[in-house]
Amino acid sequence: MTGLIAALLSAAVYSIGLAVEQRALHRAPNISLHRPLRLARVLLGNARWVTGCAMAALGSVGLIVSLGLAPVSVVQPAFAGGIATMLLLMSLVLGDPITRGERVALGLMPVALLLLSLSLNEGGTTGTTPHLPLLLIVSMGTVITCVAAMALASGRGRYVSAAAMGAAAGLAQGVAGLQGKAVGGLLAERGPVEAIIPVLASPYPYLYGLGWAVGIVLFQTSMQRSRASVTAPVANVMGNVFMVVLGTLIFSEQLPSDPLMLTLRAAGFALTLAVVVLVRGNVAQAEADTERTRSHSMG
Repeated sequence: MTGLIAALLSAAVYSIGLAVEQRALHRAPNISLHRPLRLARVLLGNARWVTGCAMAALGSVGLIVSLGLAPVSVVQPAFAGGIATMLLLMSLVLGDPITRGERVALGLMPVALLLLSLSLNEGGTTGTTPHLPLLLIVSMGTVITCVAAMALASGRGRYVSAAAMGAAAGLAQGVAGLQGKAVGGLLAERGPVEAIIPVLASPYPYLYGLGWAVGIVLFQTSMQRSRASVTAPVANVMGNVFMVVLGTLIFSEQLPSDPLMLTLRAAGFALTLAVVVLVRGNVAQAEADTERTRSHSMG
């Protein structure tokens, strides 16, 4: 239960950071994947964006800790669903319109969390040590595929939608998440002090940095084209499925053996996916609305 609570608190901090980043991006000059140096100057020169990024990073650290405390099939859905729900709640507070599907998502998320928490009564095992060759192959293959796919899709000035970029960002962030779980496992086994040297001697922090860097460039570009409550769920649903399926395999985590507990775990995971899909909303309309907002604020 501690891991589940930690995941939800981390999701809240991460979501607030996303909201701050989004407001900063909507008032910033246009950024593009084809001009990485200008992209870095625009982002790092924006104090509000840096603040939001720091909060999102703090939420990510909380996720790493929670992944060492509970199975990935519980923590990752709770984190992803928590982000979607928090962004919706912030949209309501700011007076943004939400769809009927998004209202349904708000009602489903508490049920999903209840099912996930009940499944922890006989929760299987929490894996802490990955199958290293498999982790390396999956991580490098996914990052290379994401970069190549976006480069081909955007070649010759072709437009790439925020949803497509968000999906690729989710996969890259899923790679970072796998490394985060490995680091979380070392922290859980050895403690924060004794784990420092083993962590630095492992490939985990460096692969984490690679996945995070690719993911954040894709995600920030997609978020400037649309609102966070659209792009974040698209990224989250891809990263969520990626993390749960491959994380369970790579870390040899055993799912609950009791049929009832397994059903509760599967139902909770399915409901969190439903939440992020429902929150996805109308991507094309959101991109058009965001472009009008940016044009008004910039001109």
